[in-house]
Amino acid sequence: MPTLEQLRGLCAIVEEGNFRRAAAQVHRSQPAVSQQLKALERSVGRTLIDRQTGQPTPAGQVLYQRAKRILLDVDVLRAELDDLEAHAERELRVGASDTTSLYLLPPYVRQFTRKLPQTRLILVSRSSDAIADLVERGDLHLGVVSLPLRRMALEEEPLFQQKLVLVLPARHPLAAARRLSLKRLAQEPLLQLDPATRTGTVLQRCFHDAQFQPRVVLDSGSFEVIKRYVAEGLGISFLPESVVLLKDKHLAVRPLPDLPAITIGLIRRKNAWLPRAAHTFQELLRRK
Repeated sequence: MPTLEQLRGLCAIVEEGNFRRAAAQVHRSQPAVSQQLKALERSVGRTLIDRQTGQPTPAGQVLYQRAKRILLDVDVLRAELDDLEAHAERELRVGASDTTSLYLLPPYVRQFTRKLPQTRLILVSRSSDAIADLVERGDLHLGVVSLPLRRMALEEEPLFQQKLVLVLPARHPLAAARRLSLKRLAQEPLLQLDPATRTGTVLQRCFHDAQFQPRVVLDSGSFEVIKRYVAEGLGISFLPESVVLLKDKHLAVRPLPDLPAITIGLIRRKNAWLPRAAHTFQELLRRK
């Protein structure tokens, strides 16, 4: 009968594609991981990892997929039992982007820490796709991300709509214009949000649909970097309204009817148990 340690070792080998890195992942020596794999292969009567390529065999891939579910269920069971203990150390693991953590979550985090002062909140900052990976693996209880993701293993719940707005230097000639459109901005130097980001992708789709070809002079994945350079007069940009709500005498913010909105929402693993702290955090976000 395979042991949990053997299954963890197999999963690490498949995910890392390398015995040395797999050993580091499970905090074992490389020989120990190799011996675990050999014992597992004897137990199931199949070769699970091709030693030439380091890739799982068809049998190894099937066992890997089942092992991931088994190990996640074991971890969830352990957490659920711990949650029953009145004095157990409690923690809630939530993932969000830097922007969401900075501009949307502070009031909810403050309410949460007041409501559950004994619970340790671990806030992990990553991109929406990276957060989804961590939630799917069970490393995070919840994610607050840009939607939609459309992953079979995850539930999505829309929470906020973030409007995109035009951001200009405060003394820009267009800052006081009565009417603005994308077409009127075609010759302006644009500080573009990296198209690889989810918000950047939404903007690129908007530009394509509007047949708008901006004059891009800089790309960045950071809202803060773009804001600073707009303030320095390097160009204009399009950013979520929430990141420029604070008064900044160096920036002018204008709505634009052509710009879309970004949906921010909760993700969690389907049919997964959640600690009571996660339910509390969700309820606070729903009261927006």
